Amino acid sequence: MDSYLIRIYRRDKENPEAIVGIIEEIGADRKEPFKNISELCDIIVQQRGDKARIKKSSENSDKSST
Repeated sequence: MDSYLIRIYRRDKENPEAIVGIIEEIGADRKEPFKNISELCDIIVQQRGDKARIKKSSENSDKSST
C-alpha cells in the first residue's frame, strides 16, 4: 500500500478542481508540486507506475540470475 502526504495551499471553492499544493510519498525523498486535481492524479499514477516497473525489473533480474 502506498501512503502520501498531500498539502493543499490554495483552493477555489467555486472551482473545486483549482487547487495548488505538494504531494509527498511517505518514506521517499520525492516531493512534487501540483496545480490542479488532474496533475495530482497524474503524479500518483506515475509514481505507482514507476514502482511497478522497478518491481518487474527486479523480478526479471532475479529470474535471470538463477
